Amino acid sequence: MTVEKPRLVTYIVALNFLNVFLLTVSFFPKPNFFEKFGVYFNTVPSFSEGMIRMLMIISLVIISYGFLNLKGWGYWLMIAYNSFFLAESLFFLLKQNGQSHNTSGFITSLLGLMITFPSKRYFFKESKSS
Repeated sequence: MTVEKPRLVTYIVALNFLNVFLLTVSFFPKPNFFEKFGVYFNTVPSFSEGMIRMLMIISLVIISYGFLNLKGWGYWLMIAYNSFFLAESLFFLLKQNGQSHNTSGFITSLLGLMITFPSKRYFFKESKSS
């Protein structure tokens, strides 16, 4: 008997795989195509930037696997991932005086946490003691 995955969990994992796809596509920038959408890439990415992107892709795939299979560690890694990027974005928002480019990261991480917290009930079944 196959158990259907909760829609909220499936939605979150789909967003993560979209993020993985976009991170993968960012390795092969086509400036004319992406500029139509307002996305501008560094023309010469550094080695460390590429390694960070690869680590993000690998970590998102691992987190999504655990999250999709309703593993407790997948839930906590998802919380940690979004919390880390929320703190990072908040740090850069507060550090920068003028126009900030980290607003989207802040909003994305905050929304990620807001839709992840309600899914806790699917990962940890509360035992009813009489």
